[in-house]
Amino acid sequence: MPSPSPPQRRSDPPEPLEPADLVDPARWHLDPGIVFLNHGSFGARTREVLDRQDVWRRRMERQPIEMIGRRVRELLAPSKERVASFVGADPDGLGFVTNATEGVNAALRSVSWRPDDRVVATDHVYHAVRQTLRRLAAECGVEYVEVPLPLPMRSSEDVVAALGPLLEAPTRLLVIDHVTSPTAVRLPIEPLLERCRDAGIETLVDGAHAPGMLDLDLEELGADHYTGNLHKWAGAPLGTAFLWSSPAVRDRVHPNVTSHFYGEGFAREFDWQGTRDPSAWITAAEAIDDLGRLGWDRVRKHNHDLCRWAHAMLVERWGVEAMTPLDGSMLGSIASIEVPGPLATRHARPEAMQAELLARHRIEIPVIDWGGRRFVRISAMVPNRGWQYERLAEAIEDLAT
Repeated sequence: MPSPSPPQRRSDPPEPLEPADLVDPARWHLDPGIVFLNHGSFGARTREVLDRQDVWRRRMERQPIEMIGRRVRELLAPSKERVASFVGADPDGLGFVTNATEGVNAALRSVSWRPDDRVVATDHVYHAVRQTLRRLAAECGVEYVEVPLPLPMRSSEDVVAALGPLLEAPTRLLVIDHVTSPTAVRLPIEPLLERCRDAGIETLVDGAHAPGMLDLDLEELGADHYTGNLHKWAGAPLGTAFLWSSPAVRDRVHPNVTSHFYGEGFAREFDWQGTRDPSAWITAAEAIDDLGRLGWDRVRKHNHDLCRWAHAMLVERWGVEAMTPLDGSMLGSIASIEVPGPLATRHARPEAMQAELLARHRIEIPVIDWGGRRFVRISAMVPNRGWQYERLAEAIEDLAT
């Protein structure tokens, strides 16, 4: 099937970043015949980053005992320091994990739970984290409460007001998304974390989407735990994420895999979690520097501006209600837009609609059911172009007829 060609633009989206060779879609391994608007699920990597990971893999295969058995801490150290600098954290409290959900699990296991404890999240929580919290409640006897945050969200104050009444005893822990996965809302975590500190409530931020999307300073932010993926918006290899824990709680945090260095401190335990391929973690620093050649402030601004433009364009074109303010104040680089009414019930399941968009229109995008409504969630990354979102607009209108 030939590659899709850009249609006539209705308005002017942000121009691609310069230099052009660094934002050329051909730098990524993505299929040129598909309009890829799903960077928010697993991200995508440049050819250069994958080549660098392959170099590290070959080095380890050439001398596996030397590279893994003797030198793994030495090899991980520069990447830990670069990642820590990137997210504004001290490297001693940063440990690599494979994904943010793994980081959530490690942080939850660090708490000595009491039967009368309460754990609070919102109903926009990522489903894998919801399941983890349900298991926690079943096994430890704690109360798990999801606070409704109805859509549309008009302002950050609505979120703080909804959660505020539960930020007191017996709440022991607040689990809060920095950017929600199903609904793509950037939540106002700063005032919530401040309230929790004042109330003596421990905090865990699920920042799965934040590294590379938002400008982070974890030490200033002041959460007890923060976990984030590097394989989404920072361009690192798949299976690259981190958990950072503050000095106040760090001594009781352990990786999910208990191995030889249990009890020897956060850094030593997370540096060795058993036999595994550490090439993705080692390559994380090079991935950050790869996109960093464009300037990370420029990358974040471009992606946000493109997302804001596409969000407003699709809302207007489909005649639907915006779920967050059109000024983009509650968006990062992803946005969820409700599909037009006739299309909302055409497919029994969102996976069927996603499959039809791919089969008929060669568009890869997540379709999400949330709160009895159906959404598509767009992503904006440097290889994306404005015409791709207009192609999505046409495809949805075609399916709705």
